[in-house]
Amino acid sequence: MPLLEVKGLTVSFTVEGKRVPAVQDVSFSVEPGEILGVVGESGSGKSVTGMSIMRLVPQPPGRIESGEILYKGEDLLRKPVEELRDIRGSEISVIFQEPMTALSPLHPVGKQLRETALLHDSSLSKAEAWDLGVEWLEKVGIPDAAERAKAYPFQFSGGMRQRVMIAMALMLEPKLIIADEPTTALDVTIQAQIFDLILKMKRDDTSIIFITHDMGVIWELSDRVIVMKDSRIVERGEVEALFADPQEQYTKDLLAAVPRLTDKPLRTLEPGDRTPLVEIRDLKTWFPVKRGVFARTVDHVRAVDGVSFDIFPGETLGLVGESGSGKSTIGRSILGLDEATSGSITFEGRELIGLPRAEFRPLRRDLQMVFQDPFSSLNPRLTVLEILTEGLREHGLLDGGTPKEHAARWLEEVGLLAEHMDRYPHEFSGGQRQRICIARAIAVRPKFIVCDEAVSALDVTIQAQVIDLLIDLRDKLGLSYLFISHDLSVVKRICDRVIVLNGGKIVEGGAAAEVIENPSDEYTARLIEAVPVPGDQRKRELSQAG
Repeated sequence: MPLLEVKGLTVSFTVEGKRVPAVQDVSFSVEPGEILGVVGESGSGKSVTGMSIMRLVPQPPGRIESGEILYKGEDLLRKPVEELRDIRGSEISVIFQEPMTALSPLHPVGKQLRETALLHDSSLSKAEAWDLGVEWLEKVGIPDAAERAKAYPFQFSGGMRQRVMIAMALMLEPKLIIADEPTTALDVTIQAQIFDLILKMKRDDTSIIFITHDMGVIWELSDRVIVMKDSRIVERGEVEALFADPQEQYTKDLLAAVPRLTDKPLRTLEPGDRTPLVEIRDLKTWFPVKRGVFARTVDHVRAVDGVSFDIFPGETLGLVGESGSGKSTIGRSILGLDEATSGSITFEGRELIGLPRAEFRPLRRDLQMVFQDPFSSLNPRLTVLEILTEGLREHGLLDGGTPKEHAARWLEEVGLLAEHMDRYPHEFSGGQRQRICIARAIAVRPKFIVCDEAVSALDVTIQAQVIDLLIDLRDKLGLSYLFISHDLSVVKRICDRVIVLNGGKIVEGGAAAEVIENPSDEYTARLIEAVPVPGDQRKRELSQAG
């Protein structure tokens, strides 16, 4: 008997008084000790399918209209909520796509892990449950886990928050894990560690439904795969057979859109005498570590420690490194969102460090950011129309058209429908929310944009469209980008130069193609080796072998 059988699942949402189908007549099964990959574009219904298994679809506006979800032969859709609570976590765990919305902002992560353990195992003492949480933080690659367990979610990077969510799901050793884009925000080396943990649990007979848009991840991990499009399954099969000979044109398009390390860069900038747009000199951004009743500073986390580089007009500079290496902190320091400890940051020759807020405010139009976590960076109380026109109104840029005309233009630029501008952020998928963030940043026509994992949440076809859009806007408007990413294939495609960070310091830098094709530093070589490559039989065999 399969561990899980989904039969004829149909789910819809009521949006603006209309029924919108999200999942239509979806059927599949999961065997014990099997990894089933679920792949498809943003909005295809893959996440709703996963959430429906545990009846986590909000009702209303969602509604499971029909179908059966049989776990060990029992229909979860017919179980009372009290019985379902006993299954959630201990039998079936979920790794959510957006950790900032799944973790409580009011409690340290260690306490949240401890409470999860105690809820499902009453034989544990509080101390034992805390130690178990710390142990799993170490397993998912959190440095100094015993100390970091005392920190709050907002004190972690996006990738580290995702690792906390993975630890919370895996620590209960469930029989089935529903993983919704669990490694999207992770750098490739940490992703490889998570793969090892997942495959170890598979060998211990745990089953996994792995929802992702990353075909490389599907290739390395999955036994079987189902491909979803427009709320339906359009193709299914064994991974190796499907990758070798996809039958549906949609599947072929997904595979063709995957960026690869062997791709050639789109351009190579010729060196010349140019005045930098942004100049960074000996930048240090340290965060105090406070302890005791009086919260005295006893040490510092040296997130960025003596970094220097330039960004030129019209250039895209890539910033790569593991989670916690200081990538996002550099971007936030440039925009004044994190206070630099020392050093110099100039924009068009003007020093930004120490600039009074009133003088910094007019520069906000020229200095924009696309944040890593789209849900936490969008105001849930504003419609998309209000979100996209807020900055335009603030900077007096609404001349020459109505707010709706401006919003429609930028929504269409990033591949969204203008008719959805009256919706709220929670009514979009994670990938769609990230496109809204990109539209908001480019709408005010800035000169410089920090793209912090700006395309990591997007499926490969939309990712290719957005990369082309960013390149087109760069060339048309003379934009400059600091492109922060863990995806080296994307970095090679869009970036002119790349800088590699490790422990808050630069270990290597140069032309993107040169650094990725001929790394001189061992750390860079490890990052490149860890990149999942769809169709690479050697990497699949190594991954499966553990």
